[in-house]
Amino acid sequence: MRHAHRVLAVIKLAKVIRVADNSSDRIESTTDRMLMPISLKLLLALVLAGTSCITPAAEQTATTTSAVNVRAGPEKIFPTVTWLLSGTQVTVVGCVANWRWCDVIAGRDRGWVYTRFLSIPFNGSAVTIVSGGPNLGLPQSEFSLGEYWDTHYQRQHWFGRKAYWQSRWERRAPAREWRDPSPVTR
Repeated sequence: MRHAHRVLAVIKLAKVIRVADNSSDRIESTTDRMLMPISLKLLLALVLAGTSCITPAAEQTATTTSAVNVRAGPEKIFPTVTWLLSGTQVTVVGCVANWRWCDVIAGRDRGWVYTRFLSIPFNGSAVTIVSGGPNLGLPQSEFSLGEYWDTHYQRQHWFGRKAYWQSRWERRAPAREWRDPSPVTR
């Protein structure tokens, strides 16, 4: 098991809590009475710190294929959050249903990258996400401007014009569906 030490820590925490909750058990010494709450908090903090660093299995690492803008939404109409150099590794959180844009994390920045500029390892080679689409097993993400911006961009200078960007998002043309770019064999 990859994270066996975390599982053991959770089991130990459960035992400590069970002992502390059992009213028939008495903590004998003053030192034990003082250290019990501290050890519970410390153990809980260690377990939470260890598990919060785990990325969900569905998230994958992608590499930028050229220098690319990271946008505040899944369209080129959105403001630029940052730009990344070619070869930068990012964590893919999810992609919109047509596999044209993916929500990525690059260091402290988070935003949307056009998938023609993202490749991931697949069947022994690097495949761009726009080409591989749903076959790559990446999670899908819905984009809700208000919720996403409130979570990630409150300190950006363009955040104050959220209503303007929301109206632009709502007026956009419908997104095309994903098509498998591989040639059709007959």
